[in-house]
Order: sequence, then C-alpha cells, then structure tokens
Amino acid sequence: MQINKLYTGLALASALVLTGCGGDSDGQYVASNGNGGPIVNSELSYTEFDPFTDISNNQYKDGWGKLAYRLSNSGLMQTISTIVGSSPTAYQDSVGDVSELEFYAGQNLFIAVPEDFDSQFYNINFVDSDTFKLNIRSGNASVNSTYDIITLDLEGVGKQPSNAKTGIDTDLSSFPSSVNPVFPNGSQCYIFLETPNQNFYTFSEDEDEGSMTIDEWIANEKTYNTVTNLVKENIGIDNELPAARYTDEDGEIVAAVRYNGLIYGAFYNQSGVQENFNTNPDIEEVYCSLYNDVAANFLETQIKANY
Repeated sequence: MQINKLYTGLALASALVLTGCGGDSDGQYVASNGNGGPIVNSELSYTEFDPFTDISNNQYKDGWGKLAYRLSNSGLMQTISTIVGSSPTAYQDSVGDVSELEFYAGQNLFIAVPEDFDSQFYNINFVDSDTFKLNIRSGNASVNSTYDIITLDLEGVGKQPSNAKTGIDTDLSSFPSSVNPVFPNGSQCYIFLETPNQNFYTFSEDEDEGSMTIDEWIANEKTYNTVTNLVKENIGIDNELPAARYTDEDGEIVAAVRYNGLIYGAFYNQSGVQENFNTNPDIEEVYCSLYNDVAANFLETQIKANY
C-alpha cells in the first residue's frame, strides 16, 4: 500500500504517490470541471484501491481491496471492502485494525494523535471546491495546513509503458500484461498538495530505525547519501527531542527525530511552502490513485474481470 504522511488519517496521497518535482499543472490532462472542483456541498468523496497478497489453501494469490472515503465537516466516513479475495473480508483481515500513533513536533510543540481519523483531534474546514484546511490538535497544541486539490482527466488513459517518462500512472499498471483497458469519459483522479502554516516534523510510531543518537544517524546518512544543508535542532514541548534534516543529492529533504531513545524517519514541513511535486503529466510521469466515482466504478469492474 502506498501511504503518505496524512494517509494515516485521511488517505490523502501526496508525498509517496507522486513522482518528480517542479512544473506547472497546465496541460491536456488537467480536468476542466464546469461545476468547479471535487468538493461539492462541503463534501469530498474519493476512492483508492490496494492490491494485496491473499493466502488461500496455503497458496498465495493476488487480491484487491477498496477504500472509499467521504470527507465532510462532521468527519471522515471510511468504507473498506474486498474486491477480489478468498473471502468477503480477506482484505480487511489482511490490513487488521491496529491503530498506530502519528507524531507532530516542532519548537515547543509536540502532538501525538491516533492514525485513525477522529474529530476529537482532526478538524476540516472547506474553503472552496478545490481547497480545504486541516487542523490537528491535542490539548492546547495544534498544527495547521492547507490542501489544494489538483484534478486530472483520465479519459483514454491506459497502462503506462515501463519506460514512460510522461503521462499518468494509475492502478492499471498492476494489471496483467495481456489486458490494456482505458478509462472512460468522466474519469478523474485527484492529487493533494499540502502547504503547512508552520514548521514541524511528522513521524509515525511504526517507522523507527532503531536505537541510536542523532549524530550516529547523521554519520550513517553521510556514508550512503550526499548530505548538504544539514540542520540540527531540538524540538518538542520543552525542546527536549533531538532532530536533524538535510538535503540529499535529489534535492529532497531527509529528516529524523530521536524519541524515546529511538530514531524515527520523519517528514519536515516548512511553513508556507507547498509540497513541490510535479502535477503535469506532459512534463513528467505522475502517479495518481485517488479516483472519482466514474473512474472507481470502471476500475472495480476491470479488477473483477481480470483477477
């Protein structure tokens, strides 16, 4: 499953599901919605599919799960189902129901909240048909971000060649080589771009890299990567947590936080800086996996027919 730093609560795919950076979003793939963006009547609906390995009669088989979401001012409604599997709940059983914690830390700031979206900790405010604001809070501490939604037109889009440099890569790339369906008219997918309102690090409970100091982590990174613009600082409620970040050879920020004696790989969020991902398939290949109803219905039909 491809998960970004906010998928834990909202299934907003961005950091790990986009490829490339820079560029504008203008091009033949950008959808023109006469009725505005995907947020309608203060609701946002989208669907994601997740291929998984199913085990039946001691044999490994391909399976598919479906995650449908409806986001509104009152919270998030999530529906998880099995599209292809050895039982009606094969996918649900493979995912399990263990909820990890997600951490947000900055100068005099530390928040620990469950991954599962809970209106006690997460608050959504829709700005317009393409934009919403997210507030994550615990006690007196909070972090805020604005999300802009890019809508891409999938009509006529099929499987990407393995050597593709441009175009839109979707779940069709997981299909058998013998089939090559294309999305019908009205199919769209969404990309979410986050702009934080403050500086903070984000890391998850299940992403520790073992027991070491920040200096040991930095030394290890220098062994395998190009480390430039290195910053060491202390963060947390009392600025008691060592943290570090640097820019790698690809221009990406790599970060880590030491918490409870363990090093955690982290995302560094910069105030006022929107995630710098290419969203123009005419320039560089873009992976897009959050679908509207038309695209989701098409994919579900194709998955059932080919698996």
